[in-house]
Amino acid sequence: MHSKAAIRKQVLDRRQTLDPETLKEKSGCIARKVLTLQAFHRAATVLVYLSIPGEVDTDALVTAALDAGKTVCVPVIDAATGELNVSHLPGWDIGFKRGPFGIREPEDRFLKWLPVEQVDLVLMPGLAYDEQGGRIGYGKGYFDRLLDRLSGSARRVGLAFDFQIYDTLPQDPSDRRVHQIITETKIIDC
Repeated sequence: MHSKAAIRKQVLDRRQTLDPETLKEKSGCIARKVLTLQAFHRAATVLVYLSIPGEVDTDALVTAALDAGKTVCVPVIDAATGELNVSHLPGWDIGFKRGPFGIREPEDRFLKWLPVEQVDLVLMPGLAYDEQGGRIGYGKGYFDRLLDRLSGSARRVGLAFDFQIYDTLPQDPSDRRVHQIITETKIIDC
């Protein structure tokens, strides 16, 4: 078994080889699968990460959730506490800035905090997943700590490309698992 650091490097290197057209095509396949999930249809409040280059693009999912009348929120790192909080995203017609790690987030004047317990469905990023729901993120533990604060009924869904799925991953006691993983070719129930 590889170390988390080795897996992170392997996946990041592979992501850099994806051309924009392939990324767009694979992301579209993943988005269409997410939109078929019962968890998506039942959710009133959806937490969706705003993707960075190389990740599964989530813009279409945000738009679909907004069009479906769902409350959409995005993760925002609180610089003071170092924790991930949840801000309402009313639509694309607000101002955005680049937060820590170059991640898009609403400009300060558009931040509207929501209670994390309100979230029904989390569409989350990860660098690697295994079929038991194990996840390796970027190494700071932001999402793991956020997941601890969700209600017990919130569905956790990881979005990834096929090459990001491993047979098994090293996991620490602080790592939190996902319920499902969606790739361009399959839906994995963990």
